Amino acid sequence: MQLQRVFQSSRALPALCLTLVAACNLATPAGALERKNAAAGDLPSSAIIIDEDGRQTRDEYARSKGLSASTVSTRFGATGLVRCGSAVGTGQLVGASNVLVTAAHVLFAPGGEPRGTGDGCTFEIEAGGSRQVVPIDVDEVICGAREPYAEPAVKDWAVVPLANAVIGAKPYMPAKAMSVPGEIVLAAAARAGGEENYSLQGCRARQVTATTPSGLREVAIDCDAEGGVSGAALLAPNGGFLGVYVGFRSAHPGKVGPFSMSHYNFGVTAEGSLRQAITEMVGRNQSASVSR
Repeated sequence: MQLQRVFQSSRALPALCLTLVAACNLATPAGALERKNAAAGDLPSSAIIIDEDGRQTRDEYARSKGLSASTVSTRFGATGLVRCGSAVGTGQLVGASNVLVTAAHVLFAPGGEPRGTGDGCTFEIEAGGSRQVVPIDVDEVICGAREPYAEPAVKDWAVVPLANAVIGAKPYMPAKAMSVPGEIVLAAAARAGGEENYSLQGCRARQVTATTPSGLREVAIDCDAEGGVSGAALLAPNGGFLGVYVGFRSAHPGKVGPFSMSHYNFGVTAEGSLRQAITEMVGRNQSASVSR
């Protein structure tokens, strides 16, 4: 079962949000992407592909950018799966090895109840030579909204502590404000249908679509995405953290098309209230670690 969320569009267009996929069969290992030339009929209904599928494996991204595999792994290695209840999305370590940033709707169901608690809500990542599964402390979350489905998309972000630090992964550090237009990298850990699949894509932030009083912006991007990408990192090419992927608005989801204001993916920037939440959570958890 795939969950989908509806956003109201200020332009009165059909508006759908890419959310997360049910955690049914996630045993499929990350592997080569086989979507480059997928026909429109082969795409999941949640896929928003701009022009063509430009997502790459880490090795493919390294070769295309002339980088070593170890550089790419270090620079973009803080992304992993978020499993919460029956759903899975993407999240990442930001600022500290025990601080997770994702989309709020990855953690909270309609009505505002957590999708899972304790071992029922975890962050999974390959780091330090092993797979680590760390419980998420949903009770200590700082977020734009605990009922994200009832709020504007600019509130669909969450910063939450992990029960313990991830070993061997370099957290993303907040970067300067995202330039719009400007180059970004989308780092995701899952795709539709319950398949774990780490991908990187160099793409562009194209247009600011909303702002908040605190300075956080919603930004339309021309990156490709589908179910499972909710909560993924929007990064600078050097690995600096710029924001979080939230969803899509499209008049024809599941069909390839050019970027337009009726067919685009979008995220929120790590500015204003989101940046403040990251700073607060990192300080709070560093203090807790010292006191232990």
